[in-house]
Amino acid sequence: MNSFIFDGVSIQNKRKTNMDSLMVHEKTMVETQMCLAVICDGVGSMANGAFASAWTVRMLREWFDTLTDATRAGIRMRDKIMEIDHRISACAEEMEIRTGTTVSALLLDSEKYYVVHAGDSRIYAVGNGGLERLTFDQISNGRLTSCLGRGNGASLFYNEGPCVGKRFLLCSDGLYKRTEEIVLEKELAAVNRRSCKKAVHRLAQYAVERGEKDNISLAIVICES
Repeated sequence: MNSFIFDGVSIQNKRKTNMDSLMVHEKTMVETQMCLAVICDGVGSMANGAFASAWTVRMLREWFDTLTDATRAGIRMRDKIMEIDHRISACAEEMEIRTGTTVSALLLDSEKYYVVHAGDSRIYAVGNGGLERLTFDQISNGRLTSCLGRGNGASLFYNEGPCVGKRFLLCSDGLYKRTEEIVLEKELAAVNRRSCKKAVHRLAQYAVERGEKDNISLAIVICES
């Protein structure tokens, strides 16, 4: 059975509010250890972006808590995020607010990772082949082309692959805008059980020291065999 090591940090930085939401949680089900990590970044052009961000993380945590087996877990997570998208859109219309959020969700079981993604937050992995980005930015001409809660149905990206021995990084754009991929790769390649907490704080501070003013959120998850 795999074991998971993880830590994360979310800082307001120079913004008036923190529109990011972050969650990492694990559980054991029928001799299978599972881990769910989610990062959401409320759309800054919408006054109520933090609403969609926080609600998405909360509903995914509730879904994960009620999960009883790993059968088709990735597809079920994708379906849940589609449901969350519709619920946020309906709630926003009823409340007469404008809201939206990115979502990058990583689900791990004993053998595989599953990624569901919309927007421009990111998930990276490091294994034997170096740094690999598991998501792509859904942006055109500087604007998001997909997010949750906007009312037109998010275009969800889905990906899966082997997870054993890999280290994963989830982050909002507040981190990667100021942090070179060579720095991310170096930190992920070296991180271990004892250094995980220091690594997430060191990466956040790296972006701050290079002038980043946006909210910065990130989590590292290590999958040990």
